Amino acid sequence: MFDTNPFLDVLDVRNQTEYEIGHIRNAKLIPVWELAARLNELNKTDEILVYRDAGDGSATASHILATNGFSHVYNMIGGIIDWAHEEYPVYVKYASIQEAINNATDGDTIYVSTGFYSEQLSVNKSIALMGENRSSTIIDATATALHVNADNVSINDFTIRYRGCACDGYCAVNITSSQNINVTNNVLVSDDFGIKVVKAREVIIAHNNITHTANACIVVLDSSEISVLENNITAFDGIEIDNSTESIFGGNTIYTNLAGIFTTDSHSNIFFSNYIFSSFTSGISISDSDNNTFFDNDISFLGAHGLFIWQSNNNSFFHNSFLAKGNQVSNNNSTNFWDNGFEGNFWNNYAGIDANPDGIGDTPQIIDSTNRDNFPLMGMFHSFDTSLDYDVDIVSNSTISDLEYIGPNSTIKLQVSSTNTNQTHGFCRVSIPHVLIDPSNGPIVVVIDDGQTPVLFMNNTLYDNGTHRWIYFTYPHSTHEILIVPEHLTSLIILSFMVATFMATMTYKRKHPGTWQSWDKKR
Repeated sequence: MFDTNPFLDVLDVRNQTEYEIGHIRNAKLIPVWELAARLNELNKTDEILVYRDAGDGSATASHILATNGFSHVYNMIGGIIDWAHEEYPVYVKYASIQEAINNATDGDTIYVSTGFYSEQLSVNKSIALMGENRSSTIIDATATALHVNADNVSINDFTIRYRGCACDGYCAVNITSSQNINVTNNVLVSDDFGIKVVKAREVIIAHNNITHTANACIVVLDSSEISVLENNITAFDGIEIDNSTESIFGGNTIYTNLAGIFTTDSHSNIFFSNYIFSSFTSGISISDSDNNTFFDNDISFLGAHGLFIWQSNNNSFFHNSFLAKGNQVSNNNSTNFWDNGFEGNFWNNYAGIDANPDGIGDTPQIIDSTNRDNFPLMGMFHSFDTSLDYDVDIVSNSTISDLEYIGPNSTIKLQVSSTNTNQTHGFCRVSIPHVLIDPSNGPIVVVIDDGQTPVLFMNNTLYDNGTHRWIYFTYPHSTHEILIVPEHLTSLIILSFMVATFMATMTYKRKHPGTWQSWDKKR
């Protein structure tokens, strides 16, 4: 029931002390003797799972609910005693989380109940700490809140706060000389640093919200094989990497006053799919760092530079969008690669044209005498993961949304809309994996609004490298639904979508007869 219904209401009908000793995650506490008077706290149409220690009291509570009009009530036979016996998680309101850590052995998981824990934690053994709810399971400290100095540690679903002076070097989480560490799905709030990773390897920092830091949100120092993925960062400074290698930083949203990403003396790292907004210095700053790869990043800034580079060579930049109001790149004593040999980056100050329509500028974007993007993109780069885990990449001057792959029809469906009111035409340059639409079955075609909107220009084989085919098409601008399909299925697919649209319209007619009749009379 937990797996199939994430909105399942779990009702604990014991007393407060029993609840704090151990309960099911996010269970609502209403003692059975108070239930009849508190029915308004529950929804009669929700699925409700009721439990007590061994089931007797929960049967009484289930009967109270059923006789008062609750239609989906389930009594957990055996209660939390059987639940715990099956080794399902039981969350405990600890007097001290540190005491629970001290009493744990390697391999244990400590399930921490919702609550406010004013303490500094030191994890020096291989355990997992699991909070009940990341917004209400709060660790609060006036120095570093949580220090990890052991291998094989997980920290999940907490709010972790450091409150104090921004001059002391404290942080919400500090990971030192450790490996195989996972910090996921937490809220981290700090008056100094957010997370520090020092002399560590194989660390995952993912799906965290990190805010209010006076210094860098995430610091990676003297480390390798670090994964920083899909975090939301709002702070004075973003991600700082120093003397670290073979790490990945992807899918992060970063709002900072200073640099969104700052890397120094770090090599062979990958930065991808980050959205970076810097209001003062630079979106990305690179110093004495070689052989790194930057792709599919959106870099917006109001400050001095979108990208600042100092004595750094052989770094690769492609499929990035430089959305600058100032200097796009400040390149100093460095030579780097600005395209992948086929496609480069989008520069919103590019002054060239695309006379042979393919979505690539006809002339290079000149950075300096030794650096140039030979294949500047005429629109922003977008990458969409499909249901088969194959990406569809699109370069477009339109806003792209709602992309889906319909496997039985080998169809890619998406919506395009104009980015501003003055835009009259749009284009898409699309890279399609062969596994999604097999080009051996014939040409690939584009249908707009079920054929009601013309395709102004179409090149259905712009390029093919043996695993992907690139196509290009243009259209008059407004909001359109676009189907990309194999030619031999075009008529069938258009018919099926027209039938689906007709059925939806008929459903609307049946549900809203007055509206339909009014329209019919006007016609």
